[in-house]
Amino acid sequence: MSDFVTFVKAAIIGIVSEMLAFFAPIEGNFIAMVWLFALNFLFGMLADVLAGREFSMRKAIACISHATLFFALCASLYGIGYFQHLNGDVLGQCVSSFCWILVYCYSTNIVRNVRSMLRNDAPAYRAVDLLYNALTLAFVKTLPFVAEILKQRKEERDGNK
Repeated sequence: MSDFVTFVKAAIIGIVSEMLAFFAPIEGNFIAMVWLFALNFLFGMLADVLAGREFSMRKAIACISHATLFFALCASLYGIGYFQHLNGDVLGQCVSSFCWILVYCYSTNIVRNVRSMLRNDAPAYRAVDLLYNALTLAFVKTLPFVAEILKQRKEERDGNK
C-alpha cells in the first residue's frame, strides 16, 4: 500500500510539474489575471459592505467561477495554439490579447465599484468618475446617431422578450 501511495504522489508531482513547465511562457499572463480577479473580488466586496449590503456567497462563487472559466479559456487557447504548431510569438500575442480584453472589462467593473464607494463631492470621485466615463466610452453616447442606434437596440431587445 505504501508503494502505491508513493507512486500516486510521484505521479501527481510529475503531472503538476509538467503542466507548470508547459504554461511557463504565459506565466506572466496568469499572474496578471490572478491580480485582476483578486482586485475585482476585493473591490466588489468592499463596495457591497460600504453600501450596507451583506456579504453574498452567491456573488463570491460567481466571481470565482468566472475566474476559473477565464483561466481555463486562456490555458485552452494556449494549448490549442501550441498543438497547432503556431509560432511562439503569435501564440503569446494571442493569449496576451485575450488577457488585455479581460483587463479592460474587469478594470471597468473595478472602477465602477471604487466610484460607488466614494462621496459625490470628493475630488477623488470626480477623478474616478472621469476615468469610468472614459473606460465606458460614455462620451460616445452623446453623439446623436449613437443615441438613436442605442434606442433602436433597446426597443429590439424589449420586443424580443
